[in-house]
Amino acid sequence: MDTGSSTCVAVLAAGASKRMGACKLAAPFAGSTLLERALDAACGCGAAQTVVVTGAHRSLVAPLARARGACEAHNPAWERGQSTSVRAAARFAAAHGFAALLVMVADQPYLEARHLAALLRARAAGDADAYVAESGGRRGNPCLFDARCFPLLETLTGDEGARALLRAHPALRVRPVRFEDADLFDDVDTPRDAARLEEAMLRVR
Repeated sequence: MDTGSSTCVAVLAAGASKRMGACKLAAPFAGSTLLERALDAACGCGAAQTVVVTGAHRSLVAPLARARGACEAHNPAWERGQSTSVRAAARFAAAHGFAALLVMVADQPYLEARHLAALLRARAAGDADAYVAESGGRRGNPCLFDARCFPLLETLTGDEGARALLRAHPALRVRPVRFEDADLFDDVDTPRDAARLEEAMLRVR
């Protein structure tokens, strides 16, 4: 099986960044922006297509997505929580005939193309319904779902993302993809988070 030619990567970028006080994804961060870092990872992992799910800050996010060659799937229901963005991504993947959907959030600055590529390789070598990143005994984004899961993804509600599907349907065959990166799941929610992570990333350059 080709590792990425049948897979769409969805970058969830619809939130309002309320705790930041402004659009965190388009703000300067370590010489780039969080969204550009996420797009570099998504577009560089070997998947066939990258789609950015926009919402609250569409006017800022969509141009950055287009500049990286990504498609846009607008989520007009973004205020109802992250589940609506996952549903938008699943609809996009189903409508365009993809066999798998890799879901990632845009505010994990340590996430790189190699992490996403590892999920793609896991799917190519396995037969599970879903593949989920694991580090330090925790599981989180990114997650990769076979097309068999698309109808289930479209039933999600509330402010939880794709991982809620795994809890709601324990019969799904889920394979963890383990990483040694202790900071993989670190994300930016507040100005303090942004300052701390930016300082850490610049320090190791």
